[in-house]
Amino acid sequence: MKIEVVAPGRRVEWAVAATILLFTAIMAAAAAFAGGDKVLASLSRLSIPLVAAVFGLSLLNYALRTWRWHLYSRHLGMRVRPSRSALYYVAGFALTTTPGKVGEVLRLWLMERCEREPYERTLPLLVADRLTDLGGIALLLLAGLTAASGQPWMVAVGVGVLAMLGLFAARPSLAALAVTLGYRVVGRWPRLFGKARRAARLTGNLFTPGMLAGAMVLATLGWLAECVGFYLVLQALGADVSVLTATFIFTAAMLVGGATLVPGGLGGTEATMLGLLAVAGVGMGVAVPATMVCRVATLWFAVGLGLAVMPLALRLARARDLGVNPDGSLVAAGGNPADRIGHGFKGLAPRKAGPADEPHGAARHTL
Repeated sequence: MKIEVVAPGRRVEWAVAATILLFTAIMAAAAAFAGGDKVLASLSRLSIPLVAAVFGLSLLNYALRTWRWHLYSRHLGMRVRPSRSALYYVAGFALTTTPGKVGEVLRLWLMERCEREPYERTLPLLVADRLTDLGGIALLLLAGLTAASGQPWMVAVGVGVLAMLGLFAARPSLAALAVTLGYRVVGRWPRLFGKARRAARLTGNLFTPGMLAGAMVLATLGWLAECVGFYLVLQALGADVSVLTATFIFTAAMLVGGATLVPGGLGGTEATMLGLLAVAGVGMGVAVPATMVCRVATLWFAVGLGLAVMPLALRLARARDLGVNPDGSLVAAGGNPADRIGHGFKGLAPRKAGPADEPHGAARHTL
């Protein structure tokens, strides 16, 4: 029997390379419009300690988000060591700029391969991670918008809306009902819908009041660190912008970039950031280098970290598929690892279900 574990291949490498070229082209065009000499002169004003501080703040954001991922997994009863959680989460950054945000799915694939956690069990991690990130960014956006508009009631309204969304997320029965209605409309794939319903119920477990509050604090602090880094760059370049205004510009650009569904928010994020800086009275000779440094520190730094740890993560996945740990010790009993060898990264579908995995009522094709 030929044993093979398929890892992310050339197409992923080409996708990452293409997004790097796209970002370079966008920034080159913006620099040419602003005046290449002005942009270079502004970049030369950034000291090495300042750049190190900006990257350090980005690293703090990644660390807080990684810790949140680990807390989520522990809350769902997954016995994953903190070092493993960090490895899986950071490795996902390598594919942040690929179409469909494959990097996020890679984390689930690594959890399935290395920890033997099925996808319907780990999918809530992905959902909760995205929702709390969105909530943290939205809170910071509201705070910055209030400072810019002088309307404190906006924060109160925004917090109320987010609280209502959190309440909905904390009611797994509502999400499970939506899955059931979807199945009744489609009338096919009972196992798939059964697993989706189970994932919806598990997601609700991650939105208990205490867990949701802690996750939101980590998300808000993490993204606030990125906003402060952006503010420090603007100050070093001589821009007269307050920290709350910088926070509003940064978070608005992140949300617009995410809404475009373009990998990494390329194009939309940069255009929004440049446009809002112009509205705030910042010249293009400062706005372009500030946007450039911000995006390198917040996006491409993460991609670089992910690429750095990706080989270790894939080596661990291969070793587990072969039934041994990377140190040569045998994997603990609990199934034949060879049964799942060869599915590879391209096989992201759940493992073949047995009779015990059949959702209630599947034999009658109803939920």
